[in-house]
Amino acid sequence: MKTHTLIICSILMMLCPVCLNATLIVTPTDEGKVVIRSEYRSLCQGEVVKISLQSPVPVSAVLSFDGHEYPFVSDDKRLRHFSLIALGLDMEPGIYDVVAHLESSHGMIHDIPFKLALSEKSFPTKRITVARRFTSPVPADMRRIQNEEDLLRRIYGKSSLRWLGNGRFIMPLEGKTGSLFGEQRIFNEKVVSRHRGIDIRSPHGASITASNSGEVVLARDLYYSGNTVIIDHGIGLFSIYCHMSKIRVREGAFVGKGEPIGYTGSTGRSTGPHLHWGLKLAGIYADPLSILALEFD
Repeated sequence: MKTHTLIICSILMMLCPVCLNATLIVTPTDEGKVVIRSEYRSLCQGEVVKISLQSPVPVSAVLSFDGHEYPFVSDDKRLRHFSLIALGLDMEPGIYDVVAHLESSHGMIHDIPFKLALSEKSFPTKRITVARRFTSPVPADMRRIQNEEDLLRRIYGKSSLRWLGNGRFIMPLEGKTGSLFGEQRIFNEKVVSRHRGIDIRSPHGASITASNSGEVVLARDLYYSGNTVIIDHGIGLFSIYCHMSKIRVREGAFVGKGEPIGYTGSTGRSTGPHLHWGLKLAGIYADPLSILALEFD
């Protein structure tokens, strides 16, 4: 097994929801140069990072980061690959090791290490008043909540091994962004939680579309999130759409990017019509706005 010295070049760009920062890594191997590019909106809690890899010969690859392994999506020739990793809300600022494990078609094995420098991000606190049943559920509601948690655990535990997305992600709804990702929330001065998505304000009944193509793995009413749709985009990435007044798709259906999936509403634990749009990657919630900055072929 070989480890190689890295040549790192940073490309800095102004930070905004649709701007891209990138780090380029060029590593010489016995079979030629391997190029790794990490792309991100910013390196802080809640962000999605795309790792692209280009190899001179066909390889299979997997990425190790923060105790987890992330699969790569490969082209037909196995020369170009990409993977997605999530920087969790609970991660501490600091320098994190990342390793790309490569095995070439000739049986050569390469470990290519590099680092990501995670900076700290502050999140606001918001107090919200909701119906008492959402902070003090009765036993029957608790059984329903537990059943739904078990269902979601099964759904998030199984994702397509293929990439189902089509190009860049898009906003699922036009409207002003309200509550932001990571916001600390206190419901009825009693229940404390983190906001694991963004809220897009909109009048009741506005059309919601899929932020990218994929398989609908959930389309039903849930206790807290109301009428909810979850789309599997492959390799452990899911987009989540909550509080709809009506769902327009069925579980098991394949939807294209921009295809209508429902209408805005205020079902579940909600204080008014809006869309809660979330993202979950390999079991970690991430800011969906961060994926809008990433480029996909």
